Amino acid sequence: MDFKVSIIVPAFNEENQIESLLQSLINQNFIHKYEIIIVDNQSTDNTVKKAESFKIKHKVKDLKIITSIGKLGKVRNDGILNSSGEWIAFIDADEIADPNWLSELMKKTDNYDIVIGAIHLTNPDINFITKFFDLLRIKRIEILKKSSVIKAVGTGNLLVNRRIFNKGILFDNNFPTSEDGDFSYQLFKKGFKFGFNDKAIIFHKIPESFRQLYYYQKKNIIGGLLIFLKHPDRNNIIRMFTDVFYWISPNFLRVYRRNKIISKLNFIFMGTIMTIIALNCYLNPIILFRLKKKISRPK
Repeated sequence: MDFKVSIIVPAFNEENQIESLLQSLINQNFIHKYEIIIVDNQSTDNTVKKAESFKIKHKVKDLKIITSIGKLGKVRNDGILNSSGEWIAFIDADEIADPNWLSELMKKTDNYDIVIGAIHLTNPDINFITKFFDLLRIKRIEILKKSSVIKAVGTGNLLVNRRIFNKGILFDNNFPTSEDGDFSYQLFKKGFKFGFNDKAIIFHKIPESFRQLYYYQKKNIIGGLLIFLKHPDRNNIIRMFTDVFYWISPNFLRVYRRNKIISKLNFIFMGTIMTIIALNCYLNPIILFRLKKKISRPK
């Protein structure tokens, strides 16, 4: 293959972030040849124009910009089909990669089929909302460091061996969100090995307002419901309960006590808000009905 790594970037209306991401990707301290594939999902802003201008201005020969029509699962699949790398790296258009991101991911490839990197925040100290999310980030890293078995991960910072896709394992085209959780659970069930490198870092901006928080949490919960409906073997009522009230779990409380970056009152308030949003989704029969129609369980 021509490229050691193909970097796939799904994009929709990311004109304000796309140039920063591309700059971080062309500045990688990586000795092997790699390509960048922007998969635009019919953006209505200047995402494509800015990506094309960046390619010309910086003379980035190995940058493709393609269009994909469909849900996020299909967007990722179209990126894979247009790639040629031995390894496929996924990063989102609203993220920024550390200069050593790719090289750190590749350090684990001798022993693992899938390598997960760490997510840091670009705006952790804005207010108690972002500080709460920073606690979630710390908890995620701790879990990944300790876990001997990893069942589900996101694609905001992920490296996958191409041979997995060559076996016909792809993202679910019907998933509008959490297609990554569904995909990684498929890999877990088939026995592929997951590794984690906390030095493979990307930076991601998280919600700063209650409006942004609502849509962020709603998207996550709907994604969890999609996986619940498709993979009953992975989930049960107890698992759903712990997902809703995760903020009072012993693990998360330990993270809070060690990193008291917000007050106890704000911690309780944020946990309660997140729980209310989650319950609103779980108990909404319209949401459940619409999602169930989209899911075909694996045979």
